[in-house]
Amino acid sequence: IQEAINAAAEGDVIVVAPGIYNENINFAGKSITVQSTNPEDKEVVEQTVIDAGRSGAVVTFESSEKEGAVLSGFTITGGGGKSAGLEMEIEGETVEEIASYGGGIFIANRSEPTITNNIITKNVAERGGGLLVYNSAPTITGNLIKDNSSTGGGGGMFVVQSAGLILRDNEITGNISNRSGGGIAVSGKGDEPSVIENNIITGNRAQNGGGLAVFEADPEIRNNNIIGNHAYQDGAAIYVIRSSPDISENEFIDNQADARGGAVVVHSGSSPVITDNLVSGNEAITGGGGFLILMDADPTIDSNIITGNRSRRGGGLLIAEGAFPTLLNNEITGNITERFGAGLYVLASEPYIEGNNISDNDSRRDGGGIYITEESVVTLIENTFENNSSNKGGAVYLAEGSMLELNDPDDNIYEGNVPDQIHEE
Repeated sequence: IQEAINAAAEGDVIVVAPGIYNENINFAGKSITVQSTNPEDKEVVEQTVIDAGRSGAVVTFESSEKEGAVLSGFTITGGGGKSAGLEMEIEGETVEEIASYGGGIFIANRSEPTITNNIITKNVAERGGGLLVYNSAPTITGNLIKDNSSTGGGGGMFVVQSAGLILRDNEITGNISNRSGGGIAVSGKGDEPSVIENNIITGNRAQNGGGLAVFEADPEIRNNNIIGNHAYQDGAAIYVIRSSPDISENEFIDNQADARGGAVVVHSGSSPVITDNLVSGNEAITGGGGFLILMDADPTIDSNIITGNRSRRGGGLLIAEGAFPTLLNNEITGNITERFGAGLYVLASEPYIEGNNISDNDSRRDGGGIYITEESVVTLIENTFENNSSNKGGAVYLAEGSMLELNDPDDNIYEGNVPDQIHEE
């Protein structure tokens, strides 16, 4: 295949017959199409294999290729990553990270290739087991990114300081990272946001961010199905730190964290806007079955359905360690906790909570709707608390030293909460 690339002129189409090609290929800056005989036929894609034998990245785009550089219809496997020193901005400081990057596909140096209808599988690297996108804006559509692994982040894919990446209509499944971002890790901002939309992100695993991890970046994450991912620590579906992404119209279903944040973690000064998502059936062992919000984070959480989630504390949401979220018009229903705060658990924080329906949540101990403790100040305006249950504080449990800020008269609605509406210690 590489010999054909070397001989090709701009605009050429190279059609590759089914077979196993034991090589690494580099597009060398050319706007050419390299494709199988039928990229739309899964059997053809499975039978047209480029296998690097664990030596370097399988496919490389590093010469500022444009969108006319097209890779389509291959199984990309056996990649071991490209050894490189890449500059990254971490907590405001530029550092050079020497590692192996992009086991399957390595994209760098303002490249904009089109990657479509491929199977990218069983590749390994320290960062970006399946793909590495560095300071580039590829269009990546219709691929199966499966069973790749990384030791340092981004089991399926690692995106660094890239503006305008399009990641759409892919299935990203069964990838593993020993650190963050089992499916996808995004780090660093570009001049315009990357777009992650209409993907199926399922069955990925990582320490933090089983499905996705977002570090100091502001991507648009929308209309994805993020299902059945696992975090050994926090954020089974998505882990956000020092970032302000737009997270909208996704489904976060049946994800599980061994510590906190069964679906979404918002951490350390992050200000995402989280709207119109379904957050259902997620579980965290320690706290925050649906959401974990902490450490000066001030997300806006608007018009989401947060239902059927489970945790030891904060079945629906755990808000802690000086967080300042705004919760508007959400359905927080049918969540369960073994201890405190089936709907919400608020610890040493100051949330603003308006216009939400907080109903049918069940705490095995205290705070069916909300449990408030550790000198928290909680503003409650025009919410409905209905049919929540607990030992104390069916609707609201207010611990000594914490405060409720209510309109006068109180304009929240309390109906059918057991054993009482508001319990104050």
